Formats: sequence, structure tokens, C-alpha cells
Amino acid sequence: MRKITETTHPPFYKNWRTLIGTTNHAEIGILYIVLAIISVFIGGILALILRTELAFPGATIVDAELYSIIFTAHGTIMIFMVIFPLGAGFGNYLIPKLIGAPDMYWPRWNNAAFWLLIPAGFLIFFAQSSVGWTLYTPLSAELWGVGVDMWIIGVLLAGVSSLVSAINFIMTIASMRKPGLTWGKLDLFSWSIVATSIIQLCATPLITTGLALLLSDRILDTAFFSAVGFGVGSFLWQHVFWSYSHPAVYIMILPAMGLTSLMVQKFSRNEIFGYKSMVVSLMVITFLGFLVWGHHQYTLYGAATDAFTTTLFSIITSLIAVPSGIKTFNWLLTMWGGRIKLEVPIVFPFGFIIGFVIGGLTGVWLNIVPVDIIVHDTAFVVGHFHMIILGGALTALIGAFYNYFPEMTGKMYHRNLAWVHCFMWIIGFLTTFNSMMIAGMHGMPRRYFDYSTFSNVDVLAFWNFLATVGAYIMFISGVIFVINMIYSIRKGPPAGDDPFNLAIDELPTV
Repeated sequence: MRKITETTHPPFYKNWRTLIGTTNHAEIGILYIVLAIISVFIGGILALILRTELAFPGATIVDAELYSIIFTAHGTIMIFMVIFPLGAGFGNYLIPKLIGAPDMYWPRWNNAAFWLLIPAGFLIFFAQSSVGWTLYTPLSAELWGVGVDMWIIGVLLAGVSSLVSAINFIMTIASMRKPGLTWGKLDLFSWSIVATSIIQLCATPLITTGLALLLSDRILDTAFFSAVGFGVGSFLWQHVFWSYSHPAVYIMILPAMGLTSLMVQKFSRNEIFGYKSMVVSLMVITFLGFLVWGHHQYTLYGAATDAFTTTLFSIITSLIAVPSGIKTFNWLLTMWGGRIKLEVPIVFPFGFIIGFVIGGLTGVWLNIVPVDIIVHDTAFVVGHFHMIILGGALTALIGAFYNYFPEMTGKMYHRNLAWVHCFMWIIGFLTTFNSMMIAGMHGMPRRYFDYSTFSNVDVLAFWNFLATVGAYIMFISGVIFVINMIYSIRKGPPAGDDPFNLAIDELPTV
């Protein structure tokens, strides 16, 4: 009989064939995460240019056209190339391990879903589209040039990737759980991926159809969203766009919630408080998320005077705060009843809770129609949204990376650098986005690159400058993060089986 010898294979990224062709769920998860880290620096540099321009009144480093191009690329990259891939990356890396599956249901399609993001990212970045990430019509339907076409095709490719991943996750969790792992015993991160995938399957076709029709307007000279019809096309586009884009907020936030549940449970050394209520709240958020898009349109022509419509959307939007509050209190109660091990991966979820609560409460305030009419098109909305997505979702995802870095690499990161990164990041996003909201309350419009003609220019300049300082603090913290990761991969100490010295067996260590 031929003797079988063990061989040690080089890492998959050492060979371009294995890099491109890997179907291993953990390796694809790492590829998603690496892509997101690269993209967040591209998007972050674009954000710094925007914030540097706004730090002082007047046109300083860019003109209006370039500002709009950078604004469009920044928003799209951060959503489709950072937050979405991070959720998919951790889903790929963890889901099969959590449910006891050997791999994803469709390994090859899993590979294809990732690689679709590469041409999507190039098209989005190099499109030089100046119509904004919301692509509002009729400007986006009639603006000359191929940039908008490239942007639309890039987002369509990202949408196909999202759909393939969603189907794959649902099939994996539904059909490949280990014996005895019922739905009632499923971990909260797996539940969050199920909820996220449902939203992707139901919402993505809406924006895909809208983008296809918009592309038809531009190439085939149809008139779905053009100026023909005295603004009806523009109104229709906003319905199509926000009926996808508000559920998409939960595509970004739900995986972060699931990971927060795992980390709070792990580092509190306590079972999660209110498991059933956590699952129910996930499903309620998923359902209600499809019914609140109209709160983005309180200021549109006709909507502000339609008492029934605005009241209906206002009530539903208020209701969606309830399951979010349940989750927040359950995390806090889990920590309260546990024995917290203070490590970087639990402090980032603290930051997530802070950002999520501030962003959520300001969202409730925006849901008050008279208030929204006043601040709707101001920097207040921008600060609120960023507080939810960056201060909330991205902060939790960074904490998850610190949690799983020792497992992914076999090395331990430099703890002191990690603490510096953690506190600088939290201070940075609180400074930036709170300052933006205050500037918005003083009348700072969003999408404006020059506010020098405003009567309260001094007040706006102060808060914009402070927001820019916070943005630079966040960026410097990100540089520290990358230096720490590169150093740790090369020279970090071995992580061992219990890198955080938790020394517990009764709780899951994933």
C-alpha cells in the first residue's frame, strides 16, 4: 500500500491560481475583508478631501464639479465596497463554522460573487460620475457622458454579487446545519445573516429594475425618469431608490448587530440576555424596514401636505425603534450580568452601542415631520446617517476583526496599538458626526462645497473645521490599525488557543 504523507500547502494567496480559484469559505471570507480594508482607505481619503474642502469657507482645494465626483465615489465605495463586503466576509468566514457545515452551499458561486466586486469597484471608482450616490433624476437621466453609465453598471454588478451571496447564505443555513442544531438553537449572528439575506433578496431587485430603466433612459432615450412629465419621473425615482435604500441600511447594520451579540456574549462570559426577543426583534426590523422608505420624502412636493401618508410612515418609523431598543438593552443586560474581560474586541462594540444609540435617537427626531422639513437637506442628516453606519456598523465590524484576527492569522496583534486605534476611532467619529449634526442645525446644507455666502459663515466654519479634525483623527487611527496588522502578521507572537485568556469552556468561543 502506498504510504500517505502529510504535506503543508502554502497559503492560498501565495499563488495567483489558488487566489483566484479558491472555493474555501474561510479564504473567501478573508478576501472580502481584505477588499473592504483596501476600499475603506480609498473611501476614507476621498472623505478627507471633502472634509478638507469644508474645513474653511470658500473654494479651497477642489471646485464644485470635482467635489460632486468625489462625493459620489465616496458614498458608493463605502456602501458597496466596504460595509457590504465586511458583512459578507464575516458571514463566509463564520457561518459554516457556527452551524457545523464543511463549506457554503455553492462554493463556486461563492467565489464568483466575490470576484464580481472587483470590476464593480473599478467601474464605480473610475466612473467620475458627478450626480451623487443617490443618482437623483432627471440629472442622472440626462447628464451627458459615459461616467454615469459606468457607475450604474458597477452598482448592478455589485447587486448581482449581493443576490448570489444572499441565496447562498440562506441555502447554507437552511440545509447544512449539523444534526440537532434547530432554528431555536441557532446563534444570533447566523440569524442576522438570514435576516440580511431576506432583505437582499427582496430589496435588490427593486433597485436593479430602477437602474436598468435609468440606463434605458440614458442609452435608448426612453423617458421613465427624465424631465418629461413635469417631475413625475423624479418622484418615481425617489420611490424606487428609497424603497431599496432604506432596507439597505439594515443590510449594513444587521450583521454588525449579530457580531456584537457574539462578542458581548464571549467577553462578558455570559449567555446572551433574552435570546428569543433578540431573534424576534431581528425579524421585526427586517419586516418594518420595507415599510418606512417614505420618511425620506416628507419634503417632496405633495408629500408634506398628505397627512395620512406622512402619519402612516411616521408611525411605522417610530415602531422600528422598539426592536432596536430591545437589542440595545439586551446587550447591556448581558454585560451587566456577566464577568467582562476588558479587551479591544469588546470596547469597539461599546463604541457601536454609543454610535447606534445617538444615530437612532436622532433618527427618531428626524421622523418628526416639522423637524424633518427644517433639517432634511442639511448636514444634520449626513451626520445622523454616518453615526449609524460608521459610528455604529463599521465600529462593530472593526471590533469583530480584532476578535477573529488571532484565529485568521495565528498571530496576536500589538495590544497597545490596538487600544490607541480604538480610542482614537471612537473620539474621531463622535467629534466628526456630532459636529456635522450641529452644523446642520445651524443651516449647513448637505452636498454644498462652499458656504462662504451664508450670513452665519463663522458658526458654520467652526463646526465644519471641528468635523474635519475628527475625520483626520479617524484616518490616523486607521493608519495605526494597518501598521499594527502588518507588523503583527509578520512579527506578532503566536496567538495560542485562548488569545484573550478567557479560560472558559461552557460558552462558544467563535
